[in-house]
Amino acid sequence: MYEEAAAAVATMLGASLPQVGRCLSRFIPVHMRLELEVAKSGIQVINDVYNANPVSTKAAIDMLEGISCKGKRVAILGDMLELGPTEMKSHEMILRHCCDAGFDLVALVGKRFLKAAENLDLAREIYILLADDAESLLLEIVQKLNSNDVVLIKGSRAMQMEKVVDAIKALRS
Repeated sequence: MYEEAAAAVATMLGASLPQVGRCLSRFIPVHMRLELEVAKSGIQVINDVYNANPVSTKAAIDMLEGISCKGKRVAILGDMLELGPTEMKSHEMILRHCCDAGFDLVALVGKRFLKAAENLDLAREIYILLADDAESLLLEIVQKLNSNDVVLIKGSRAMQMEKVVDAIKALRS
């Protein structure tokens, strides 16, 4: 998906297709950054738990919105840390973006997202799950997922969102 876009840009800038092919063949993506994996259960997992900020989180949400899906689209978001004075505004902006995307379920982990959801009174707009930490979310979220769902998991490293990724990947159909 991104490889085609990168190839198009590189050729527009004057690189030859063979040169682009050689470079792309050596590319090694960063672990836990927009990794698309299919769990044993058939759930597609977009693992983007390497880190989070408003720009990368919005981009990940856009990716989830645009991906082909026969089941539910689910966004599981952990707090974005170290944002300073824009912290609450950034979390609220991301939640509004989720509402606009029309996801079937949004699960939020951490006090920043919980406060932002409360400020926006989102329970009336979207189906939402709330948890203080990643481990607290596990039991409830795995019961809500089915084969053919596409799930984005995104959050700052300290939120330990990889626990959610591992739990979903361990599900069997």
